[in-house]
Parts: sequence; structure tokens; C-alpha cells
Amino acid sequence: MEIILAAMPFLIILVLLFILRQSAVRAGTSAYLLTLLIALVIPRFQIEGQEILHATVKAVLTSAIVAYVLLFGIFLYHIMNETGLIKRIASLISGSTQDPVRQVILLVVAFSPLVESVSGYGIAIIVVAPILVELGFSRFKAVLLSLLGLSAVPWGALATGTYIGANLAGIPFQRLGTDVAVLSIPTFFYFAVTAVYLAGGWKGVRAKWAELMLVAGSLAFSVWLFNAYVSVELAGVFASLVALGVEFAFIYFTAKSTPEEATSSLAAGNQSKADILKTMSPYLILTGVLFISRLVPPIKAFAGSHAVFSLPAYSFSLPVLYSPGFSIFLTCLLTILLFKIQKHVIKRAVQLSLKQWLPVTLSTIAFIGTSEIMAAAGMTTTLAQAAAAAFGSAFVLCSPLIGGFGGFLTGSNVASNAMLINLQVEVAKQIGMPPELFASMQNTSSSHMTMASPSRVLLGASVCNIRSEENRLLQKIFPMALGSLVLVLAAVFILRLL
Repeated sequence: MEIILAAMPFLIILVLLFILRQSAVRAGTSAYLLTLLIALVIPRFQIEGQEILHATVKAVLTSAIVAYVLLFGIFLYHIMNETGLIKRIASLISGSTQDPVRQVILLVVAFSPLVESVSGYGIAIIVVAPILVELGFSRFKAVLLSLLGLSAVPWGALATGTYIGANLAGIPFQRLGTDVAVLSIPTFFYFAVTAVYLAGGWKGVRAKWAELMLVAGSLAFSVWLFNAYVSVELAGVFASLVALGVEFAFIYFTAKSTPEEATSSLAAGNQSKADILKTMSPYLILTGVLFISRLVPPIKAFAGSHAVFSLPAYSFSLPVLYSPGFSIFLTCLLTILLFKIQKHVIKRAVQLSLKQWLPVTLSTIAFIGTSEIMAAAGMTTTLAQAAAAAFGSAFVLCSPLIGGFGGFLTGSNVASNAMLINLQVEVAKQIGMPPELFASMQNTSSSHMTMASPSRVLLGASVCNIRSEENRLLQKIFPMALGSLVLVLAAVFILRLL
């Protein structure tokens, strides 16, 4: 009975999201209230009101880290979209090549991770899917491809989900980021091949095999390199820029191989370098600001030690100037000044941003609050002990499935980690295995399964105006995303054998 009660918050989320089809905000809020009731009424899990308040405040503070980054990440997208910059980027990409396979490599394999790394929360779908439709892909295929482009979710919104996971699990941020990068190496190749197969079949894969492997390989290697030696927050951004550079190099050096490519090269060449740089300037500015703030010691020291909001009682610290949110804020400000964006455009962008930002923030608070109260009340420990007793060391087989379940259920790596990473780490301790291993499996599998979550599928179907195809899209993308969990598990076994 205790196990059932401890699992009730997860069960209520499952019922509300999939059976009653309620929003993430309602599901998260209901789970929080149910957890609160259990912690107040059930003797086995009963805790004092002060402990509940402490856990709730800690959840709000932890969510503030995400909210800070997310708000300006969404705002950056909207000011770029409202001023036509997204369309200009689309024109630049479509003008570079007429080969649909290369367009997919460029947009889905290389460019989509850049957008997702900067903005997070599926914004890449909003950007990439309409571009694919303009290029001539069917709306159905455009949504599938844009979902596959969410391959860098662990570094989405400048790795806020990974940061939250590391914070909750008590694991060094860089350690978790690097471990996840290693586990994600085979998935980068897998999603790249799957995307090209959708675009051009096996013929397309064979024709561009070397190019595809080099672009996906440069993305995978760069993600690991930047995680290990530069910055977890920057890894997705920098790695995507490397992959884009590799693909553009292929396009440039093979432009004369066919008349179509030569025509595309000429079209792209008609745009001056100044125009291209200005079009891409928001991303270039953000990359530059992040690079300086992380790699120039005096600036890093100043940003990390000034304007620090700290509450030791809650083990909370937010360096306002060092946070990625401040870098995105500066980028938004410079973009507004550079493009002389008018007040009414800014006002509309703010309205659109708040409309997207508020429900994500509220659901994040609810999910993290649920997790914190469950941990404080001993519910997480109860579930962990039950899982350890039932599976023992074989639980390693279940870990990616549990993480994937969280990502699929919530559509958010942040929310999934908030619900489940404590459980994963606790089980690891119970069975005497490395907590870092289970935390990395949780973060990786959760991230990759978000592309198949109903909320992300709905977002893609809405953007491309094919709401009637939502169930068929889910049936197609789910097994593709599930394949990544098999690869994560295979990577774990290979690493443990080495």
C-alpha cells in the first residue's frame, strides 16, 4: 500500500495527461496538491508544514533559474521572427542548396540543434518546420523532420534541464554534461540517418553517406569537447556552429558538381557577406557574449561574484550576471538596437513570449515542487527501495525507459528530471551502482523522448496546420524516438565493458 501511495503523484500525472488530456500545468498542479495531501495526512510520509514550505520555496527558486533563461530565449526568437530575421535565415539556407537531402542535413542535423540550444522547449520546431514546408516538403514530413531535429535537447535553453538535473542529483554540472554527451554520440548519428532517410530514402543516405557521417560526427564530437573542456551551457551552441560550418563547406566545395548546386551557390553568393552576417548577428552576438563571459577570466570572475542572489538556507545561488539568461538578455537588447526594432513590435514580442513562458514556468514549479516534497516525505526513497528489491542490478535496463517515460510524458527535460532524477539516483545508491551513471541515463533518455511527447507533436501539427494528423504523427515519431533509448542502453554497456 505504501508503494502505491508513493507512486500516486506519477499515476495522477499519467491519467491527467493521457487519459483526460489535461494540460501540463493542470497535471503538475494536481500532482503537487496530491503529494501535499499525502505528506500531511498519511503517517508513513507525514512531514511538518515547515518542511513542506521549505520544499516548495526551494522548487520556486530552482524554477527561477529556468524561467530566467527561458523568458529571454523565447523573447529572442519572437523579436527575430517579428522582424523577419527567421525568414531571412530560411532564405539563406534554401538559397545555399536545392538538394533536399542536403537541405535536411543543413536544417535538421546542424541548424535545429543551434536554435534549440539557444531557445529550448521545442522552439526549433516552430523555426524549422515552416522552412521545410517552404522548401517543398509535405507538411506531415516537415513536422516529423523538425521533431527529429530536437537531438540536442540536453543542451536546450543553454542546458537548463541538465543544470536542474545536476543540481537535484547533487552531481557536478560539467560531469553530468560530459557523461550525457558520451551517451548521446550514437544518437546523433541515428537521428541524422533517420532524418536523411525520411528525406531521400536509402538512396539519399547512400549518396550522402560520407557527408552525413562527417556532419553528424562533427556535431557529436564537438558537443563532447565543449562539455568537457569549455562550458556545458555553450556546448550545444558551439557544436551546432561547427556542424553548420562543415555542411556549408561541403556545399561550397561541391557547388559546381551539378547545375542545380551551381545555381544555388550563385543565389547564395548574391547576398553580400555583410547581409549574411547581419542576418545571423543575434546568434553570433549571443555566442560571442557567452564565449567572453565563460572564457575571459576577469569577466568570468566579475560576473560570478557580483549581483549574486543567494539564499544559503535553501542551498540556492543565482549569479544574475553570469547566468545564460543575462547573456540572452544582452543579445535581445543589442538586436533591438542593431535592427532599430519599433516599440509596437517589441510589445507584441513581449506578449507572445509571456504567453508561452508562463505555462512552462508554472508547470516547472509544480513538477519540481512535487519532486521536492516526495523526497522530503520519503516517498522517493520508498519507490527506490521497492525498485531495488524487485530488479537489483537489472534496474540498469529500466533506467532509460523510466527517463524516456518522463520525457515522453511531460515534453520537458526540466520537468522529467524534476520528477525522476532523484528516484534514479536513489535506486543507484540502493543497488550499489554509480549515481552519475543513472543520472546521465535519466537526462539523456528523457531528452530524446521529448521529441515524441504529445505536447511537442501537437506543437508541430499546430505550426503546420495539420491537427487532424496528430495521432498519425505520434505513431510515426514514437518508434523513432524509442530507438534512441536502445542506443543509450547499448552505449552504457559498452562503456562498462571498457
